[in-house]
Amino acid sequence: MVENPSPISEGQKKRPLWTRFLDIALRAVHVLVISLLFGGEAFKVSGSQLILLQHLAVVTGGALIVSEVYHRPHWLTQIRGVMVLVHAGLLGLAIARPGLAVPCLTAALVVGLAGSHMPKKFRHWSYTLRRAEE
Repeated sequence: MVENPSPISEGQKKRPLWTRFLDIALRAVHVLVISLLFGGEAFKVSGSQLILLQHLAVVTGGALIVSEVYHRPHWLTQIRGVMVLVHAGLLGLAIARPGLAVPCLTAALVVGLAGSHMPKKFRHWSYTLRRAEE
């Protein structure tokens, strides 16, 4: 009798479904907040009116990073983790240097989209193991 191989390897536990929904909700809120922040910066809304959006961008982005590291501790050693840190650094630079906000947020958008949509074999490549992992 042939056993049906499980898509989950031994030692790897399947995440509860509610955590997937939480991650999706966090990502949706993060994208909305960043979109509003980017629009505010592009249309020269005063910095004092964007402070709440800046804080929400940091909180939602930070929560996404914590979630990724909690579920995959090796995530930071992969290209996707490095790209997220670059993305977050660009947001931080945009907040610290308002005159550079639009170019920094544009670069953060490009890095974020590239990191999210690059092929899995590159996104999951670990610079410590010198190979793709999941």
